[in-house]
Amino acid sequence: MTLSRNRLVWAIPAVLLFSGACKKDATTTTTSTSATTTTGGTATVTMVLTPNPATASVSTDGGFSWQGAFTATVTNANTTPITINSISADLQQSSGGIVIKPLPDTRESFRFDVRAPFNRIDINGNIAIPFTFFYTLPNRGRESLVTINLSVTTDAGAAGTVAGTVRIQ
Repeated sequence: MTLSRNRLVWAIPAVLLFSGACKKDATTTTTSTSATTTTGGTATVTMVLTPNPATASVSTDGGFSWQGAFTATVTNANTTPITINSISADLQQSSGGIVIKPLPDTRESFRFDVRAPFNRIDINGNIAIPFTFFYTLPNRGRESLVTINLSVTTDAGAAGTVAGTVRIQ
C-alpha cells in the first residue's frame, strides 16, 4: 500500500507519539483535521489551529509582504503530563489550500514569532500558543499553507510529534 505524502505526514507522527510508553490502547488525534490513529490506550494529544483560515494582512515587518496570526491550542488528555520540547514550522505558497511549488531557484521567505507561555501540560490540561507569520511568496500572492510540528514527550517516556496545518489567505 502506498500512502500519499499528506497521509504519511499525519500517520507517522500519530503512531510515534505513544508507541513505546502505553500498554493500553491509545488514540492520538493530531490537528485541526480529522486525522486520528488508534495505536493502543486512552492517551490523546490534540492541536487545533484557529482561526482556520487565518486572514493575511500587509506586513508590519518591512522585510516581508504579508503577515497572518493564529493560535495553536494543544490539549492533553493523557494519563500523564506532557512536555513540548520544540516547535517547528513551514510555510508554503498555496491556492485553495493546495500547495503550489515555486519555480526553480525561487522559494518562500518567512519568519514567525511564537509566544508559548510554558512548555508543560498537565493531565486534562491545555495551552494556547499564539503565532504570527511574516512572509513573502515567489508568486507575489498572499495565500499560504502553514504546517506546525510540536515535538513532545510524556512523563512516562513516550516521544512523538503532533502536527497541524492552517491556511493564511
